[in-house]
Amino acid sequence: MLDTGLVSQIKLASVKLATKYMKKISAELEAVDAGGQEEEDLVLQGVRFAFRVHQFAGGFDVDTMKAFQELRHKSRFQEHINDHE
Repeated sequence: MLDTGLVSQIKLASVKLATKYMKKISAELEAVDAGGQEEEDLVLQGVRFAFRVHQFAGGFDVDTMKAFQELRHKSRFQEHINDHE
């Protein structure tokens, strides 16, 4: 069953890619002062991608979870969501 090892490697690479992608979006959130729709779009794009990877890989590793939490904390959009709950 060589395919099993290959699938595991693809899943691990996907999780690493999600980590890098969320860190990139976190950095962009710091650089973007506009807020509003641009920030919301960045956050939604990152969360959607992370969710797809999470579903495919069967979860996140510790580093990816930290990147996700960092994205959540840096997002002013999160504050907007909390205000409407």
